[in-house]
Amino acid sequence: MKELHRSQKSLLSVHAIRIILELFTNTFLTSYIISLTPDSVLGQGLINIGLFYVSWFAVYAILYYIISYFVDKSNRVSILRTGILINTVLLSSLVVWGQTIAKWIILAGALCGTSDAFYYSSYLVLKNELNTGAGIKAFNIWTVVITNLIKVVVPTILGALIDISSYQAMAIYVVVLTLIQFAISFLIKSKRPENSKFELKSYFHYLKQNKQVYSKIKWTYINAIIAGFKNTYQIIVVILLVYTFKTNLSLGLFTSLFSIITILLLLLYRYVDKKPHINKFAIYLLIGILPFVSCLVFVFYLNKWTLIIYNFFLTIAIYFSEYFGSLERDAIIKFTGHDEYVSEHQFIIELCMSITKIISFTLFILVGLSQNLVLFKIMLVFLLASNPIKFLVMFKQRQIRKEYEQEESDEETKVITNQTNKNN
Repeated sequence: MKELHRSQKSLLSVHAIRIILELFTNTFLTSYIISLTPDSVLGQGLINIGLFYVSWFAVYAILYYIISYFVDKSNRVSILRTGILINTVLLSSLVVWGQTIAKWIILAGALCGTSDAFYYSSYLVLKNELNTGAGIKAFNIWTVVITNLIKVVVPTILGALIDISSYQAMAIYVVVLTLIQFAISFLIKSKRPENSKFELKSYFHYLKQNKQVYSKIKWTYINAIIAGFKNTYQIIVVILLVYTFKTNLSLGLFTSLFSIITILLLLLYRYVDKKPHINKFAIYLLIGILPFVSCLVFVFYLNKWTLIIYNFFLTIAIYFSEYFGSLERDAIIKFTGHDEYVSEHQFIIELCMSITKIISFTLFILVGLSQNLVLFKIMLVFLLASNPIKFLVMFKQRQIRKEYEQEESDEETKVITNQTNKNN
């Protein structure tokens, strides 16, 4: 795997700590909101989940747009540090007043959306600017591996700390982690393009004038629209578990095991991806369709084993989707040769996903108002039907990336040949 330089390692470390802190958020806030009982799960519980996430992603999309102007006109790292500080205030408040804040569901979602907007509007730009076209592959695989390991190890540690520590002590842990994250951010050196500024109109004009670029980059935005449905998958597993089995029995042990398996499969895929004789389309299709098929089986045969099988294929699909999706979305803008449009490109992707997320969780609210299990199952099948389509779109993105990589390789070969001929 390609060696990362200091700024890349620093950004990766900052993001790893961010993932850990997001687990704190899930523990101290979303656990209160998604604290379901068999009696409320298809009613008020579903409505609360919908309101929380609709508020979250609506605020996130709006603020992301506003902050992007400042990201492109200033030092990206400064905005990243601002996001870190805002997240510190949010998490400290959640630790101390989590139950109180959770009662204000829309406000709670808005706070999470605010924190995410400041962080990701700068992180996504920095990630692209600090990595070359080839280097982004290594960065993304490291991100997925580290994220999976964190999600396996940290929840256990976090659970133990909650059992033996006071809320005040937990707040101290959060602050210490944030201070480390803040300190590491000073090791990141931004490569901001000259005269860079956030201009969506200019970017749209560029795409309009360059039909060939648009015909390729549009697949990234189509994938982003479909990707928004992915956020609902695992939440629905919890809802069905509570409703069907009348228990909050955690699938954490299985999910942790599946995450480890996924890490190994991702590393194996990196090896397989280099083998031209292996059918990559079949791999994409298989990962895309198995969660949907297992979902249908689970809907018609509700039992713990069909749920575990469904969760297994779903875990693999989600993490592979994150790797494939991040790889292609980051690579495509670099191949255009216009790094000054990184902010605009990333905003459009985040906006597309946010819109779909808002639509998805609005469906939660509507189904919650009906309190109808049949409608809930129909919603589940509808949302999961997007997974095979998503992987087909990502395969199209992969083909486009391979075409660009081949063009770059041919151009490099041509330059070397011309230089050799000139020397001779």
